[in-house]
Amino acid sequence: MIVAWEGWNDAGESASTAAQYLIQQLGAKPFATIDPEEFYDFTEARPMARYRSGERFIAWPATEFVHLQSDTGGRDVVVGIGIEPHYHWKRYMTALSELVDEIGAKLILSLGAVAAGTPHTQPVHVRGSANNPELAQRYNMHPSRFEGPSGIVGVFHDHCRRRGVAGVSLWASVPHYLPGITNPVGAQALLRVVSDMTGLHFDLDPLERGIERFHTQLDEALRDNDELRDYVARLEAAAPMPQTEEQPESELPSADALIADLEDFFRQGGDNANN
Repeated sequence: MIVAWEGWNDAGESASTAAQYLIQQLGAKPFATIDPEEFYDFTEARPMARYRSGERFIAWPATEFVHLQSDTGGRDVVVGIGIEPHYHWKRYMTALSELVDEIGAKLILSLGAVAAGTPHTQPVHVRGSANNPELAQRYNMHPSRFEGPSGIVGVFHDHCRRRGVAGVSLWASVPHYLPGITNPVGAQALLRVVSDMTGLHFDLDPLERGIERFHTQLDEALRDNDELRDYVARLEAAAPMPQTEEQPESELPSADALIADLEDFFRQGGDNANN
């Protein structure tokens, strides 16, 4: 079972983008959902109006699950994607547990992304932690030693560990100065690890094209912003170690003004916005 949540555990939307891409590439359809009514503040996670096949409808922020089947060994895979809930996390864990039991999941694989002091010019690192010694040895991982506020990913893995369900938590380290910009590079890095661990095979070429556009826009932003270019150069020179888990923002270099400039740049579509 592969899970990802939008929100606090999803810097640059890398984790949710990876899960959505996996579902789209393999053409899977939802077979189960967690009813959103008691878990979300709909003024924070608003229902979205959609238009399809000549009809307008409302899509609610539910957690949805789809079924995939690997082409190697017949391994079944369920992918779950949703938004980190606002309320009643323990009841939400109960709903997840019921599904885990129903499908007989033997391994939980969660996707996450953290904002780290790493430049976008360097490869995205993916680190993982396992919730039991056997998994740690198999994948050459270690238990997480993170202490501090936890998102839904950490809570779910603790819940799985207490129930004896094996789990691996994967975290992509993405540049902290791109928090409000979808980062397909982080999604690609997570998907490569997912492929290695599950045997699932999917076409990454469409994502590669998105990455090319992403880097083109960033290059334009660097060209036009001396302060940002200098900031990235300092990060490159420092070459900090990638973080593995939910690092508090206060420990990262401050770049508030640069973040606002970059978000404006991407919203406007870069220099080609009016072409």
